[in-house]
Amino acid sequence: MKYYELLECAKFLQKFKFINRISRVEDNTLKIDFQTAVLYADMKRGASTLFMCDNFQKGKHYHAPFDVILAKKFSNVFVESLELSGEDRVLMIKVLQKNSYKIARSMLLLEFTGKNTNAIILDENGVVSEALRHVDASVSYRVVKTGEKLAALPKYQIDKNFKQIDNVKDFLYKEYEKIQGKSLESLKNSKNIILEKKIAKFETLLKELENEKTLEAKAKDFHLKATLLLSNRHLLAKNTKECELSDLEGDRHKITINENGIQDTIDDFFAKYKRFKQRAKSIHVERENLNEKIEFLNKLLKAVLSAKNREEVEILLPKTTSKTKDKIQNTAFSLFFADGYKIMVGKNEKGNIELLKAAKKNDIWFHIKDMPSSHVILKTDKSNVGDEIIAFCAKLCLNFSNVNAGVYEVDYTKRQNIKTVEKAHVNYTNFKTIKVQKE
Repeated sequence: MKYYELLECAKFLQKFKFINRISRVEDNTLKIDFQTAVLYADMKRGASTLFMCDNFQKGKHYHAPFDVILAKKFSNVFVESLELSGEDRVLMIKVLQKNSYKIARSMLLLEFTGKNTNAIILDENGVVSEALRHVDASVSYRVVKTGEKLAALPKYQIDKNFKQIDNVKDFLYKEYEKIQGKSLESLKNSKNIILEKKIAKFETLLKELENEKTLEAKAKDFHLKATLLLSNRHLLAKNTKECELSDLEGDRHKITINENGIQDTIDDFFAKYKRFKQRAKSIHVERENLNEKIEFLNKLLKAVLSAKNREEVEILLPKTTSKTKDKIQNTAFSLFFADGYKIMVGKNEKGNIELLKAAKKNDIWFHIKDMPSSHVILKTDKSNVGDEIIAFCAKLCLNFSNVNAGVYEVDYTKRQNIKTVEKAHVNYTNFKTIKVQKE
């Protein structure tokens, strides 16, 4: 964060005279709950900033020594001063804690100093009570260690090109939007890498699949050799290692006998004939499965890249254990979890059929109006489902259907209102329609 930005923020924050509580809400983010406003300090190294927002989702509760001291010294306190430390990018929050026994003073230093960014709690004598990051003497001359006096920072060369911020509150809200934007792009990039690796893996397997004609030719060759050995066995010596036999067209075939003898070679050739023949028949199924997986992952990738927030990305591609991942990959439909709801999306016609069979009467079914699409089932026994989850399911229906970008109408109704005509083709009544845009 630039010096002039901190300076303007410090001036804005000086009107707040009471702090309810300061606490850590993410690994590197502090929440400063003033009596009439809430400020956040993102103390990430190299990307520290202040921001405001209305919808911050607390990740977890923190109970480290830093958090314990923070709660002890910065709960229900009066703000004595809130200012920058000289000409440096350090915001000093001095507080006064009053109770029936004593008055205690403490200070929180928020140091927005690039790679050395830190949040340090000092007592009234300048001794470190705790810190977000401890710094050892082997790392820096400026030791940050509990119980030791904190040395001053080296003088910082400030940028004299100051800019006035007309509305600091708007600036702080825009800072949050920037953080969210960067965080979303970073998350999308990481998910993109994961999905592209999966797609590449299946594409490699697809390329490595043998051709049906090649497999049929191998099967035919083993069958011919087995038949020739069987019909000419009486002419071959028991210890024959190699022979050359003619087929009905007069073509000669050189055959190597394995070490276990002629009969074992015949059995082996017939076994290989059956195996290659069966493989030739079933290879198209494996090819279809791989193509379907690649198609689904490409749709998932597009959905992830078009997501509007982190929550949507994590719903589409959450962190999963290997057991969960294998379970999902072995089904004909994909599972998503949003706001406590379980959502099932058909990957293909088989998946759509399975969804209809698995759905209960009160589950909600989604389908694009008057055109082929993926089926979506929202599992619920509740009578009232929020508009947001309905819109999200309709969006999933679009994302995993073979449709171009544009605005579409998606019908939805309870499973009890659907009658299966043939396979995944259905008739339905008592439905509602929602318009959804596919990016």
